[in-house]
Amino acid sequence: MTDDIPPFLRSAYGRLRDAIDDAETARIRAAKFRQGDWDKRIDVTDSIMERTAQLDDASPAIRAYAARVSSGECRWYEIESRSNPIPPEVDFFKNSPIYRWYPNATPPPALEPDFDEPEPYRILWE
Repeated sequence: MTDDIPPFLRSAYGRLRDAIDDAETARIRAAKFRQGDWDKRIDVTDSIMERTAQLDDASPAIRAYAARVSSGECRWYEIESRSNPIPPEVDFFKNSPIYRWYPNATPPPALEPDFDEPEPYRILWE
């Protein structure tokens, strides 16, 4: 799909796609919150998945997928559909009473801004 996009626009396209995914997830999260979803579990985010892959006892499958994510080949929320075999850490997160797993969907953005992330793409109008 990104093969149709000129190379000089791919970075901007990726950031725009991520922003749209984040907005959709925030909308879903807000709708659930209004309906009384007071779930206190921790949302499994990209940073949690990255830290899990860096643990000493991380499975080879999640380490291999982390390498694919860092190369830009895929994203963390696609792990169930793009990883073969699916890492055992995914089952842990899915079945844990502490964590909330979002299958094949971008997890909701953190409530506090992550200042390590680059500033989103924006056009400044004069």
